[in-house]
Amino acid sequence: MKDKIIPLLQELIRNRCVNNGRPDSGNETVSAKSIQAFFKSYGIESEILEAVTGRGSLLVRIPGTNPEAPSLMYMGHLDVVPANCEEWNCDPFCGDNRGGYIWGRGAIDMLNITATAAVAFAELVSRHHHFPGDFIYLAVADEEASGRLGARWLVENYWDKVKADYVITEGGGFFVDIGRNSGIAITVGEKGLAAARLLIKGKPGHGSLPYMSDNAAIKIAHAVCRINRSAPHIRLSGLYKKIVKNLNLGKWQKMNLSIPFLLPNALKNLYKQNHGLARQLHAISRMTISPNIINAGTKINIIPDSAALELDIRILPNQTVEDVINIVSRCLGKMKDDFTIEITDFFPSNVSAPTTQDSPLFKATRELIGSVYPGKKCIPMLFSGVTDGRFWRMHGATVYGFALFDEELTITEYTDKLHGVNERVSIKSLELSYNYFYRLPETFFRCAAE
Repeated sequence: MKDKIIPLLQELIRNRCVNNGRPDSGNETVSAKSIQAFFKSYGIESEILEAVTGRGSLLVRIPGTNPEAPSLMYMGHLDVVPANCEEWNCDPFCGDNRGGYIWGRGAIDMLNITATAAVAFAELVSRHHHFPGDFIYLAVADEEASGRLGARWLVENYWDKVKADYVITEGGGFFVDIGRNSGIAITVGEKGLAAARLLIKGKPGHGSLPYMSDNAAIKIAHAVCRINRSAPHIRLSGLYKKIVKNLNLGKWQKMNLSIPFLLPNALKNLYKQNHGLARQLHAISRMTISPNIINAGTKINIIPDSAALELDIRILPNQTVEDVINIVSRCLGKMKDDFTIEITDFFPSNVSAPTTQDSPLFKATRELIGSVYPGKKCIPMLFSGVTDGRFWRMHGATVYGFALFDEELTITEYTDKLHGVNERVSIKSLELSYNYFYRLPETFFRCAAE
């Protein structure tokens, strides 16, 4: 299928569906039409749904033959984040086939899955026509900006069209650790999102007279330093402990990673060995707060009378808006009363049901992994970021992040390439992912019927 997957993936990369967060960016309808034309070549009809003009998502729903059978959805997204051409070794939107890789923005996040799942879906439908349950393909807009014009909008306005019992999307499939007994991540849940804005006032004055001034920029700088020094408390969930237990690490290293007061040093040591895994374990063991945008001042010779700091906060299961405000306030310490804290976006952490490893989708995925990588463990993971899968989890669906990759895609390689420079995916990984998506429905529906 390389002669179909590679051209489709290259076309999606070259379409430059860059989402910078503004409603007028993205233009995902271009890529939705690319996939629609691909499906049309198989005689498969599809539908493009637009929240606003140009921000299209593509849907195909093939009805099942058994109303009692569960439905299965393949979901990818069409948009990509911006890329700085000066930092890359090639044009970020070239889609070049070079050295055994397809290069370009979105190659890993996640146009590779969007393309391979589309080809597998088309081949399956053309050969089998129908499965016991509904079989759905969905390629959405606006994933890189919280889904307001994509998945969230679809779930809120077209749930009958996009509903599914089981969903496969992005966020897994990478090799968690190294060595003979390394494990492969299957994302079963993800942290929540809480975007916060801190506002503070000062007093304007002339920039040539800074002595004893009330400079809002200095106050916001102090806030950044306090937040950086005052890390949220460590919280080791049952899922975190299961992840550590399944890692290909020594007994003492696992123990140190599982005890809160030993964890900081354990992560520092692990970082030298596997920095991707260390960063992931750090993220899922606590609420994280990243101060990412600072705004202060209007003119170089005016002392700023106001400043704002925007925080990217990722929360654990069961943490609330109140928890976020309380922890940010604690980090600010004696400065907390000087600030106004606004929560500008919030979505709770979400995890598929506790019995997720007994689900037909998990069983089918584990079986297919074993056929390619005998002896590899399947490690249920809590994803540090957010995906569109959260909207289906909140409706009771079982959602996993997974695709099958080659062994060079370790968690370190995966995290370094996400939104990174010289993003690329190996052709071997495309072949493995295609075979996984092609074989999954038959295995899934068999497991569901057992």
